[in-house]
Amino acid sequence: MSAPHQRQRARPAAGVFVVDSATGRFALPAVPEALPLAFSPVSARAAVNVGDDPDISARALGVRSLPARAFTDTALSAAHAQLGLLFASPAHHAVALAPQPGLWGRAARHGLAPDRQGLIYLGRSMLALPGGRRWHVRLFAIAASRAVQALFPVAPGGRAIWVEEEAVEARLGLAGLAPFIPLARAAASGVIIRPLHVRKQAGRLLTTRL
Repeated sequence: MSAPHQRQRARPAAGVFVVDSATGRFALPAVPEALPLAFSPVSARAAVNVGDDPDISARALGVRSLPARAFTDTALSAAHAQLGLLFASPAHHAVALAPQPGLWGRAARHGLAPDRQGLIYLGRSMLALPGGRRWHVRLFAIAASRAVQALFPVAPGGRAIWVEEEAVEARLGLAGLAPFIPLARAAASGVIIRPLHVRKQAGRLLTTRL
């Protein structure tokens, strides 16, 4: 495999840790995947033009070409598609939202918008996955208690298993995600946290506050 292929450009992605604050357990996708975390690639089309903007700076996100709501809305869409959990809140002026396909278009018809205010930004990490795939993942946490009853079907495989915090790191199997696990539990419980930037340098994992 050539060096350029191994170092292909990292794609932006967003992932979410859903935490049951009462038990400390985490919801992870039940279907085994390369990355057993609810996450999806991010594009500008993921941002829904309804609801309040998330309070996350471009510096903290590490990108200026995509709006913050593209990351929050992608993370919430992943929770629905891969965990079967819908996090939505009443939308203001939802009737003004132009018809659109997908989860949030259907949600708008029920007067709902992405629950951006329930998400806590944990930070970002660069992940290298099998096959040379590289993702610059922005990670969020949300309390399981904010989930609402889904009004429409989830994608195939959208089912969660609940895992104790101590077992999450082993199940994920990626060192670049490990520092976010205790941070997610604290954030979902209402503790004010500072986001992290996790990266590898000279073979070592470096963690800094954003």
